Amino acid sequence: MTGTPPSQLPEDGPTELVEGRDGELVERLSGGTATLLLVWLIGVGAGTALLGAWLLAALVLDVRLTGEHLFGAPGLYAALYGSTGPTVLWLAGRAQGHGLGWFVWTAVKIGLVMSAILVGGAVLVVAVMASKPEAGFAVVAVALVGVTLVASVLWGLATWAADRYIARARVEGDQTS
Repeated sequence: MTGTPPSQLPEDGPTELVEGRDGELVERLSGGTATLLLVWLIGVGAGTALLGAWLLAALVLDVRLTGEHLFGAPGLYAALYGSTGPTVLWLAGRAQGHGLGWFVWTAVKIGLVMSAILVGGAVLVVAVMASKPEAGFAVVAVALVGVTLVASVLWGLATWAADRYIARARVEGDQTS
């Protein structure tokens, strides 16, 4: 909490005071701010995941994905998977006062873990099918990591910008009271 008495918090600000389980007043994001934040973070993550899937299919598989692919069931799963990155990133850094460098570095770590899960899953599929990976598998894995690093920087920038917006709105709201 900012130390501002409850009567001085703006009613339409980015945060609101609610009673916690122990009866103490706790400051949390208002409904509108939380909704806007989730739409922003999920949109950035899902958009980069769908772009990554489209690029991977176009460059590696020589397949042009259409709206049916990107916005159908496979695209939905890719978008859900991608949207977790920025959302987890914001949850890890919220209200901690971290700078841009922290957000980008943490986004890179989250993205690399997500890439490792995908590459590891592909290796398991190959192992279960009792075959050996194609010669281009390593190139695809490196390309996946490269695209993930670029997307992670975007996640870090977008998440940091959202966090700074909320922090700035809180400060400006406290000054107008």
